[in-house]
Amino acid sequence: MLAAPVVAAFQTRTARSLAGTDAERHERDKAASDRVIEFLQAQLVLRAGDRTGERFALLDDSLQEVRRASRRTVRAMLPGAVGLTLAVQARFTVLLALGASLALGGSVGAAEVLTLLAARCADPLLSLSDLGGKLRGARGELERLDEVLCTEPLPEPREPVQPVHNDLAFESVTFRHGGRTVFDEVSFSVPQGQRLAVVGPSGAGKSTLLQLLARFYDVDTGAVRMGGVDVREINTEVLMAQISIVFQDVYLFDGTIEENVRLGRPDADEADVRAAATAARLDEVIERLPGGWAANVGEGGALLSGGERQRVSIARALLKDGPVVLLDEVTSALDPVNEAAVHEGIEHLMAGRTVVTVAHRMRTVQRADHVLFLEGGGIVEEGSHDELLRRSGSYADFWNLSMAPVASE
Repeated sequence: MLAAPVVAAFQTRTARSLAGTDAERHERDKAASDRVIEFLQAQLVLRAGDRTGERFALLDDSLQEVRRASRRTVRAMLPGAVGLTLAVQARFTVLLALGASLALGGSVGAAEVLTLLAARCADPLLSLSDLGGKLRGARGELERLDEVLCTEPLPEPREPVQPVHNDLAFESVTFRHGGRTVFDEVSFSVPQGQRLAVVGPSGAGKSTLLQLLARFYDVDTGAVRMGGVDVREINTEVLMAQISIVFQDVYLFDGTIEENVRLGRPDADEADVRAAATAARLDEVIERLPGGWAANVGEGGALLSGGERQRVSIARALLKDGPVVLLDEVTSALDPVNEAAVHEGIEHLMAGRTVVTVAHRMRTVQRADHVLFLEGGGIVEEGSHDELLRRSGSYADFWNLSMAPVASE
């Protein structure tokens, strides 16, 4: 019992010494893991550029940093571990000497001393040390989990309002993200059943506009409205039920193609699932894959090509059949033949929906009722495709530049 406070003191000292090195070790481990994944996933690009040696050097450097961080952790832990072991062994030695002295003096019997020593009283103290190390490791992981779990969610309305219509509007929206102003007093509207195309240079905030419409973020000032109702006053489940989304970066869950498509509407009957797949030209992919609908797509859709993953995402959005559709250039990974076929399916199945599409391929814009040209945190021009071309402004320049390669072909 007298040795227990000494052991606790060594444990506390060791924990303080390891506080900094544990955090550094975690960062180095994470960086090395990222480098390993990068090196494995980017083999085609690295080999094409004959840069595998250079990139392997970066991976090797990262692993060396892990090695150095591990050594620093061991050095920080060593004094406490040695001190703890010495304290436990010193306690055992004192107990042995005291027991022998008492036994020789006749105060206790030899059998009692042997029984006490056989109980291995030092083991609980050493177990306490081992437990302390495991708790330190768990504490670091729990702190990182706690940081995620303690992130404040977007507030839910106390008295939710149900939107009656499906028109969309930005009203003097200002939004800042990552230390910069993405939108500054931006206003526009999309009448129900019409289609808005959003174009502009990279970094103009096109994809962010879609995310604000879906309330993935809240605006700093102004309001984003659906059916005249501020999206902050609409229950999240109700809002999401109104919106079908296809973003440019497609993520598929590890499972079958059918399971990933049914995420759009789990209770859909087989005919609706097949119709959505046909409209997205996913049926062509299913026919050539071993297993068909039961084919596994892998983690993140790794077993499918980029175009195939996009078709699954399109079929998922078509199956959901929301009255508001947000598209982040759904045909960016498709060849021209399938691009035209997918657009025909979208035109047929999404007739009468309110659609906002971010256009990277300018030929998509011609199908829109209204066009916004974003640049520098605001709307530079807006109008129909033909109107904007007649103005010979920023949109016309952007159009001519994007279509120049097509014309040269």
